Amino acid sequence: MKKYFLGLPVAVAAVFWFTSCSVTTHVETAAGVNFSNYKTFGWANGNGEKKEDSADNDIVDNNIKNAISMQLKNKGWKETTQAPDVILDYNVMVEKKVNQVSEPVYNYPYTHYYYNRRRHGMNYMYYPNDLMGYHTYNVPFKQGTLTVNMIDAKTNKLIWEGAAQGDVSSKTVTTGEMQTDVTSIFKKFNLPKTNT
Repeated sequence: MKKYFLGLPVAVAAVFWFTSCSVTTHVETAAGVNFSNYKTFGWANGNGEKKEDSADNDIVDNNIKNAISMQLKNKGWKETTQAPDVILDYNVMVEKKVNQVSEPVYNYPYTHYYYNRRRHGMNYMYYPNDLMGYHTYNVPFKQGTLTVNMIDAKTNKLIWEGAAQGDVSSKTVTTGEMQTDVTSIFKKFNLPKTNT
């Protein structure tokens, strides 16, 4: 009876890939926007109302806003509740995803012994392991997306949007995960710049 085993190098590589996935980011800027015209920002729902798609933990919610605000302050912007140039908003979404992994399956190498009548002794033949096929299975994981929206306060039009996507460790997001996302998004927020 032949025995089979999974290719260990591939299995190890698959585990490493899942634990080292990086954050992917994407930004969009409305045509004709000149960010040198904007100097101040404020937050939507400044009256304390909670959005359904914001972080469900007040601490995480405040930490996300503080991280975004700090990024803009580092670029020279000022936060205000009195007639800001732009209104900021964000939303968080956590989705269940599945990755399909395939690993090679080999039979174990074995040695076959037999009696050689001509030589009146035992001989043997060695059979190396052969690729028998692939074992495919699904690995569930959770993927979180943070989207930051920037709206012109005068025209009420969306002028900039940044999104970051990456794996999360639970059904909710953590401050550490969102901090990484915010930093990744604002690395692509170049000021001043006119997009035509």
